[in-house]
Amino acid sequence: TVILKPASETPLTAYALAALYEEAGVPPGVVNVITTSNPAPVTAAMLADARVRKLSFTGSTGVGRVLLAEAAKHVISCSMELGGNAPFIVLDDADLEAALDGAMIAKMRNAGEACTAANRLYVQAGIHDAFAEGLRKRMAALTIGPGTDTETECGPMITRKAVDRIDRLVQDAVARGAKVLCGGAIAAGRGFFYPPTVLSDVPADAA
Repeated sequence: TVILKPASETPLTAYALAALYEEAGVPPGVVNVITTSNPAPVTAAMLADARVRKLSFTGSTGVGRVLLAEAAKHVISCSMELGGNAPFIVLDDADLEAALDGAMIAKMRNAGEACTAANRLYVQAGIHDAFAEGLRKRMAALTIGPGTDTETECGPMITRKAVDRIDRLVQDAVARGAKVLCGGAIAAGRGFFYPPTVLSDVPADAA
């Protein structure tokens, strides 16, 4: 049996997944969903239960460390996929269009909402300007809108907190010398939108 505790911001996704399992014929009680806005005591109680044999977690490194420490107390096997900062590397001899295609897939597949999405791009000097301009054009051309619209290529972020976090990262990089090629500011109007943003010359000490 499995107990699924989704992120507090996305409980309905987990319920929908559980419903699909039931429709597919998985017996009731095999896939179980627990939702909470206060996850710490809930996960602590589950990990303290001798019936729990395995923990799988996808999320931040900070939370992963806490869960690993708690699981270690009860000698529970763990599998974790924690936060990263995946690089995408483009060398001078790269096929420019192929590199741009790859970068767009690596970063914007599923509107960029993937834990393996490329978060930083290292581009060799000889191809940098052409690549940066090509990426700027492609990012600026993405259609921003609600996720329910089939024409949308980049939807809203999950919360206002997430929008503010991205804006802080962008503004920190700019303050340290990065150049904004497109985007770079919270979108006007309603919703948790932050436009696709491309920065160049981002210093190593940027947040």
